Amino acid sequence: MNRRPVPHLHLIGPLVTDPADYIRIAAAAVRGGCDAVHVRILGGATEDVLALTRSIRQATGGATLIVNDRLDVALVAGADGVQLGERGFAIEDARRVLPDEMLIGRSVHDIAGAQAAADAGADYLLAGHVFDTPSKQDTPGRGLDWLRELVESVSVSVIALGGITTERIPDVMAVGAYGVALGRELLFADDPAVTAKRIANQLARPTPPVVLSRSEGPLRCDTVSV
Repeated sequence: MNRRPVPHLHLIGPLVTDPADYIRIAAAAVRGGCDAVHVRILGGATEDVLALTRSIRQATGGATLIVNDRLDVALVAGADGVQLGERGFAIEDARRVLPDEMLIGRSVHDIAGAQAAADAGADYLLAGHVFDTPSKQDTPGRGLDWLRELVESVSVSVIALGGITTERIPDVMAVGAYGVALGRELLFADDPAVTAKRIANQLARPTPPVVLSRSEGPLRCDTVSV
């Protein structure tokens, strides 16, 4: 088995209206250092999802191409992996029909779900949402304490998702995340290539651990030197 390494910087989309915009943004982000592009179209027609997946592949070259939920599209388009929703296909079922080299990620939202996914053979976990985000207005972010606990509960790579900004990446990595998944931060950047390069450089640098202190008021994050 020669499975691809788990990418560190995932672009999640499209959140933009025009698929052509997502293709352009994805290509720019990959030039800047983004090493995974997701195709996520909930309820999209098969022909539309397949067409976008193929176009993303052509535009992004060697970046890891991940299709959300649609095993059929991933297989036909020759994608590098699939991202399974928490209530999507069982990891064991997906592994039976996918080539051994394809990555399988599972989206998780609690510790028990993360442990179950890791035990079932997920290659990585997409864990969120960590911070408040406009896409989940009714649910507050779970925070860095939660992310640290989740990371420490499993032996597979954890990709942090939800409200991640360039300013928050050092703290996210300092509690043990393997990488980050971004939507708006890249999709609406003035220059996605420049933004992706800045983030990729952040992910490549070692980060000091974060001390999580619960004093009066909101959770405070203090970075300590080592």
